[in-house]
Amino acid sequence: MDLSRRLQCIADEVLPGSAVADIGTDHGYVPIYLYLKGKIRKGIAMDIGEGPLARAKKNIQMYEASSVIETRQSDGLEKLEIGEVDTIIIAGMGGLLIQQILEGKTGVLRTVQRLILQPQRDQEKTRRFLHKQGFKISNEQMIKEEGHYYTIITGIPGQESYQREVDYLFGRKLIEEKSPILKEYICDQLSKYDTIINNIQGYETEAVQKKKEEAIVFQNICKEVLQWL
Repeated sequence: MDLSRRLQCIADEVLPGSAVADIGTDHGYVPIYLYLKGKIRKGIAMDIGEGPLARAKKNIQMYEASSVIETRQSDGLEKLEIGEVDTIIIAGMGGLLIQQILEGKTGVLRTVQRLILQPQRDQEKTRRFLHKQGFKISNEQMIKEEGHYYTIITGIPGQESYQREVDYLFGRKLIEEKSPILKEYICDQLSKYDTIINNIQGYETEAVQKKKEEAIVFQNICKEVLQWL
């Protein structure tokens, strides 16, 4: 089974011998791949929708993985019990939704050893949430696939906090590693905000001025980070 680059990066973060819950599993590709590679001893493919779960179950049966992977219809972590898994994967959702899902079952959160998260937006809030919940960020990856940027954040138990706001905004590890994809992303953001500023020139309302000021502040932050990449 071949995964997309995004899903492959997520799967690569799973440690051998793990028990994994894949939240919002859709087709079940990640747990199936992990099973085929012999990386997991247990998998729970979970989704709130009947349709996605039916597809996942069909694929699991097709790859003869039912002895290791089970499916559960669940709203987030609702049907996951404490101690069932040591790794949770949540990918392809907004950062705030990921936070809500994890906050909904803090007992489970306290017993896992690895969170592999791929927020579509609000990555800054995801990083802050992990630190607040007693997780440190052990790894970050940023990739570009089919014109879209994706950030995969791995958290493990431990105390950590960032002193600089830019580290929450763009990811300290990505900055330290001088990620070329982060550099490309920031350049794209600078261009995007140039367009925003140009489009609102001549409008003098308070709301427009506030938006322009925010855009300029963000651009200055981006330019500062670029000097480190």
